[in-house]
Amino acid sequence: MPAMPAMPASQESDTCSGSVSKASAFELIEGSDDLLLLLAKVVRASWPLWGAQHGWLDLLFDVVLPLAAGMALLASGLLAARQAARFLERQCRASCGRRPRWRFGRKGLVVSVCSMLFAGSCFYRSVHVADEGAMLCRGAPSAYNAPVSGRLVATLGEIALVAQIAAYLDDTALRLKIPRQLWATRKRWTYAPVLLAEGLSWSGVLLGEPRFFCCEYVVWMLMAGTWAWDSAELLHKSACWRDSLGHASLLAASAGLCFFNACIEIPHFFLQEGVASATTPLGGSAFRCLQDAYSPVWLKRLPFFVTYMFGCSWSSVAISYHYLLRGSRKTRRHPAAASG
Repeated sequence: MPAMPAMPASQESDTCSGSVSKASAFELIEGSDDLLLLLAKVVRASWPLWGAQHGWLDLLFDVVLPLAAGMALLASGLLAARQAARFLERQCRASCGRRPRWRFGRKGLVVSVCSMLFAGSCFYRSVHVADEGAMLCRGAPSAYNAPVSGRLVATLGEIALVAQIAAYLDDTALRLKIPRQLWATRKRWTYAPVLLAEGLSWSGVLLGEPRFFCCEYVVWMLMAGTWAWDSAELLHKSACWRDSLGHASLLAASAGLCFFNACIEIPHFFLQEGVASATTPLGGSAFRCLQDAYSPVWLKRLPFFVTYMFGCSWSSVAISYHYLLRGSRKTRRHPAAASG
């Protein structure tokens, strides 16, 4: 009888690890009583079944971040729908000559719709993951997965985020009867910085000079400083624990944005080890990125993607939800000053 060809060592080890993992998983189910310990052991035993060299990174970029951003988009959409329903009911009751039951207006729609737009941009960018400075993308290049298209979606989302925060701060200052003007009440200080930041970002994409992004991060730090100042004013006037918690969280998030850009993002442009990946295009262009799913850039940029697509999207949802609970109560106290 002819001898069977020997199995390569790598395939043999993979097969053995897979069978051992499956067997150990079933044994753990039978022998363990602690549910949390059981779950941890099963995950550890099943890790070789899907864990390649960068398996956890693929799982994070392909599943976790899109799922988190998609859930944020769903939550913001539900909040926007609820706000829109209240607004339509208010208009209907007002047209009938009766006093509206809901104390809600235009600012609520601005806050909720802007939150939905920003969450939608985060979801889009979590599906089409790209590094605009290095001109890299994880997926196949296309018209929807290119630095220009990603930058366009990000521009709309970031302007919506700034408009949401400004509307929330301005309207909440009216409700809390803050006498002095906040940064958010000055329109030129609200939209001029974000337009400058987006112009710097577009310059980096179109000119292929990623150091424009460094200047953009500095502008975002200035905007975060104004948000922190306004949040501190709102926190000082807050009497309810929900207001105190919400404004303290916004203050911490604004300070965290300054710290993140100053200590994590901006050093990429000055450290020698980050020059080749963070400040130099690696072969793509503004209209067609270079696909490389296993570039070291993704690991270095992981804090940005997690903070942006997960942290910022859910922070926007939290602002919209807090305004739904508290912001709509100001019309009864200030019927003349209310904007909607």
